[in-house]
Amino acid sequence: MNLDALAGNARLKSQLSGASHLPHAILLGGPRGSGRHTLARLLAQAMVCDRPDIAPCGQCLNCRRVAEGIHPDVPPLSAFVSSKDRDKKDIVVDTIRNLRNDAFIRPNQAKRKVYLIDPAETMNVNAQNALLKVLEDGPEYASFLLIAENPMALLETIRSRCVCYELTPPGGQAERSDLPEDPKVKAAVERFAAAFREQSELALMEWSVGVQNDKLSREQMAQFYERIVALCADALAHRPGAYLWGNALSPQQFSALAQLCKNGWAAMERNVSPAHSAGWFAVSAWELM
Repeated sequence: MNLDALAGNARLKSQLSGASHLPHAILLGGPRGSGRHTLARLLAQAMVCDRPDIAPCGQCLNCRRVAEGIHPDVPPLSAFVSSKDRDKKDIVVDTIRNLRNDAFIRPNQAKRKVYLIDPAETMNVNAQNALLKVLEDGPEYASFLLIAENPMALLETIRSRCVCYELTPPGGQAERSDLPEDPKVKAAVERFAAAFREQSELALMEWSVGVQNDKLSREQMAQFYERIVALCADALAHRPGAYLWGNALSPQQFSALAQLCKNGWAAMERNVSPAHSAGWFAVSAWELM
């Protein structure tokens, strides 16, 4: 898959480039400037591209129409908003019902229909439950791209039915993923995953003590959190990296664990020490278990 237009996010691009097919429901998370909308456009193009061997080619009629925002099989969410709901900030249930009805109409031009829901976290509970029905039992040609700055604001039932990809702004910490892995970080990741496989509170507490004894720096602890988020994504997408976890967690728990990592990372940016961050993370992870 050709994702050259997406800045940064080297690991994610590598994962997607090696995918044999794209899932029918994808959740793209990440802060502003991380490339969520760029990736959503590229994935939508790839899903309808006439050249699946190099998708998205960017040159075929389908790719060009997606780029211009006029593809009949990649309609904007606004197409399903009724006049009475146009002033509402939330995505309401009637909008998703209209989208759901459209999903059962076969594609006009491409082999797939692609629905972009943005910002997905503004769907109210009724709208999310209405979407859940088509995520579970929709036609095989219908695909859904959910874009959210805060994926954890979505219901677990929605997140668990999507393959989740987390993006980071170019130049962010995750862009260091192409560097050789720090031995201390690697050891911390492996010990943490082992504690999860054991389902052991004591092992988690020993892990946090190990982080303090090894004197992980702020940067090393940030790399640890980055690596755990990537491994959670591997587990949710059933990629090889998931073997480290065994059968320790459900999809919902993996999503929640990834969010804990982001919270721990954010705490360090507010000057919380790596040791205190690790202690909090161990306790929170045990509660999650």
